[in-house]
Amino acid sequence: MIESLTGYGTSEKGIFRVEARSLNHRFLEISVKLPTILSRFEFEIRSLVKEKIQRGKIDLTVSINQREKAGKIYLNKNLAVQLYSAFIDLKKELSILGSIDISMFSNFKELFIYEEEMPDLNTLLLAVSEALEDLKQMRIREGEILKQSITEILKELYQRVEALERMIDIGYNNYISSLKRRVEELITEKELDEKRIFEQIIIYAQRVDIKEEVDRLKSHIWQFEENISNGGLIGKKLDFLLQEINREANTVLAKAEDFQIKSLAIDIKTQTERLKEQIQNIQ
Repeated sequence: MIESLTGYGTSEKGIFRVEARSLNHRFLEISVKLPTILSRFEFEIRSLVKEKIQRGKIDLTVSINQREKAGKIYLNKNLAVQLYSAFIDLKKELSILGSIDISMFSNFKELFIYEEEMPDLNTLLLAVSEALEDLKQMRIREGEILKQSITEILKELYQRVEALERMIDIGYNNYISSLKRRVEELITEKELDEKRIFEQIIIYAQRVDIKEEVDRLKSHIWQFEENISNGGLIGKKLDFLLQEINREANTVLAKAEDFQIKSLAIDIKTQTERLKEQIQNIQ
């Protein structure tokens, strides 16, 4: 199957919420945003992303549901004793009436120490894995849409190549006939060696023969279709094949004398550019 490079996935597990976004990129680039308490787990998260994704710019964000997180509160007993002693001394020194009760300590936040409970790594990695799987499924769905579009363009491209193949003999023979007529005129005028001139015509005509280029075009298109059918990590292969198709089309343009052949070669280049736009987003 074909997988797009863009997508979005999310997951919620326990106290964790994970969002994973994917954008077009030639290689695998991973950006991980974590709360400070989870920073020690970044290596494990990155390793998991590498297992699931082969190419693309991956932005992964993990947040913690503050209402669900657990922790413990400890009392700073030493500070409480010091405060109590200070209140007693102050009460005696200023002759303050009344008793010292617990409410007097409530404004001293330093008395209470909150220790956040270490989140569970297994639950975290499960949430990350689910978000990445959700992302992957979206990339696959988009990949199928791309495949349909690419298949239609490939049909048009192959039609141009087939038309070009039908033009090979016609263009070649027309070129030979045109040259012969012109040379016959020159021979009559200049009394030149007819045999030697016609030999040179054949040699030159062979240089403008485009059969090899057409054969290579068909081969490249066949390989392109095969890669599309097989799927997998094919983006770079497809890009290389399109470069080769474009190269052959340029050679045909340089060789051909026939206007129709040149027009078909330009059409092939146009379809190649359309394909190139599509495959930029393929893994």
